[in-house]
Amino acid sequence: MTTESLSKIVEQSLNSVSLQDIKDAKKIPIKDQIFALLKLVTGDVVGAAESEMQAITDYKESEFFRKYTCYLYELIDTTPEERHKFCQEIQEKAEDFSGNVIMGMVDRLDNINKETILARLTIAKIHEFISIEDFFRLCSMLERIPYVDLKELPHYKEPFYDVSGDTELLYSTGALILHTLDANGSNKYILSVLGEKLLIWGFCINLDMERERGTNVELNYATNDDIDEIFNEKIKASRPYYKDGTLYFPDGTKSGEMEDDGQYLYDLARGK
Repeated sequence: MTTESLSKIVEQSLNSVSLQDIKDAKKIPIKDQIFALLKLVTGDVVGAAESEMQAITDYKESEFFRKYTCYLYELIDTTPEERHKFCQEIQEKAEDFSGNVIMGMVDRLDNINKETILARLTIAKIHEFISIEDFFRLCSMLERIPYVDLKELPHYKEPFYDVSGDTELLYSTGALILHTLDANGSNKYILSVLGEKLLIWGFCINLDMERERGTNVELNYATNDDIDEIFNEKIKASRPYYKDGTLYFPDGTKSGEMEDDGQYLYDLARGK
C-alpha cells in the first residue's frame, strides 16, 4: 500500500462521522480491524485500499494498522468537528498534510500502549488543555522514551535519582530537570513542566507538586578543625628545615645562598 493511500486513510478516518466500528485493537484480529477502519473511508480511496488490503502480508503495514486503530479507538468520544479542527491545526503548524503528520506520529511509536497515551494527548489538545506546540513536544518526548522508562516517571514527583539508568535518559528527553546538585552523592532530578503535562494528560495522573525556583546545592563545608589542619600543613610546608647540618629553605636554596637569610626568616615569622 502506498504512503499516499495510507495518508488519505488516516485523514479521512479521523474526519469520519462515527468511530463506533473501531474496537480495542488488542482484542480482535488485525484484518477485522482494518476492514472496520476502511468502512470509515469513502470515495476512490476505499476502492483502492480494499483491493490492496487483500494483499497485505507485510509486517510493517499490518503493525501500522494495529497501532493506528488502537489510536482511533481512544478517540471514540470525540466529535467529527473536534477531530477536523485538530487536523487543521496539525496541518497549519506542521506545514504538511495532517494525514502524513499523524501517520508518522503513530508509526514511530514502538509500543502499542504508547498509542493510548498519544490519543489522550490528542484529546487534551482538542479540549485546549495543552497548546498545539506542547502537543508536538510531548509527542516527540513520547517517541524517544522507552515504555519501560515511561512507567518510572511518577517517581520524579519528588527529587529522585535511579541508579538503574532511567534518570539520565529521561533527563535527556526534557522530561526531567535538575533539582539538587549534590557534591557528595548523586544529583537529584524532578519532573519538568513538560514531564508534568505528560503524566497529567498522557497517563491521567493527578499531580500536586510545589515547584521550587532554581537548583538546590548540597555541599560539605569545612569545620574550624579542618581549616586549622589545612593552615598548619601550609605553615609546615613554608618553614625552613635542617638536613645533614645544613639549613634549607622552602624554595630549595641553602643557607648562605640567599642575599639576606635573616631578612627571609624575619619575613617568614611575620607571615609574609
